[in-house]
Amino acid sequence: MPENVSETGGFDVLADVLDTMRLRGTIFFRSELAAPWGMSLEPSGLPRFHIALSGNCFVGAASGEQLSVGEMDIVMLPDGREHWIADRPGRELVQSRQAGEACELGVPMFQSGDITNRLMCGLVHFDTEMTHPILDTIPDVLHLKNIEPSDAIWLIVMAIDAEMARPKGRGGRIIDKLTEILILQLLSRYQAESGESGGFLAALGDRRLLHALALIHREPAHDWTLTSLGAQCGMSRATLLRHFEASVGLSPIAYLMNWRLVKGCNMVKYSSASLEQIAQSVGFSSARTFNRAFQRRYGRTPTCLRQDRQADLPP
Repeated sequence: MPENVSETGGFDVLADVLDTMRLRGTIFFRSELAAPWGMSLEPSGLPRFHIALSGNCFVGAASGEQLSVGEMDIVMLPDGREHWIADRPGRELVQSRQAGEACELGVPMFQSGDITNRLMCGLVHFDTEMTHPILDTIPDVLHLKNIEPSDAIWLIVMAIDAEMARPKGRGGRIIDKLTEILILQLLSRYQAESGESGGFLAALGDRRLLHALALIHREPAHDWTLTSLGAQCGMSRATLLRHFEASVGLSPIAYLMNWRLVKGCNMVKYSSASLEQIAQSVGFSSARTFNRAFQRRYGRTPTCLRQDRQADLPP
């Protein structure tokens, strides 16, 4: 049975979303830099972020927009658009891949003269097949400023930096896990500071909507209705529907069905559970019902998706 509202407060909806979408983070560049320096980054289709460990710099897009980045600022571009980063606009640019490979080989670029900057750049991977309203919430450019040295975000950054400074510390699971925690912290900070009135992250800032989302995420297989969700959250059916749709962009029941399919897709691709077990765990009456809904959503059956996934795995 679902738990009462007062008992869902410890459940992290945002973490559940990112974990289900298989969010993974990695650092692809970290170096000291002497001005003049500049790097171009090709479109990736995946979120990227830059951390000014020390020194000021600029981030710009192909459209001509540019952003002044202060020391200890973090900039994320969620859509992975083409952009550049440099100590100042107008610099000659090298490809970031080339600069990253030079670091890996122990011959970093931009080392002539006094060091003016320390920069760390990362990439966010996730399973793009598992779409979620959170992807429509994050702005084109997320710029976090005024981060204090004692802030949890900066402590994580320093932990990543220290790990990468160790011999053979350029990669590894510890850095990747710390990066994933950092991304979660960045999104949580944006949620708390943005003040936006709409979107999935804004819904997480609304106590009653957060309760509704927590109930759905904790018990996706439960037979939720507008009436039962509203009763748990202290809202009428009409009020819940109005506020939920205004923030999330879907009705609570449509969100529930979407989340069931996202969870089901995750289990099809990354578990060995049978389709009957998956269907039951995410709230479908049978594997046949799950199969039909899955095919409408993803354009292929769960069995085909699982077979394709297995074919892509290394021997």
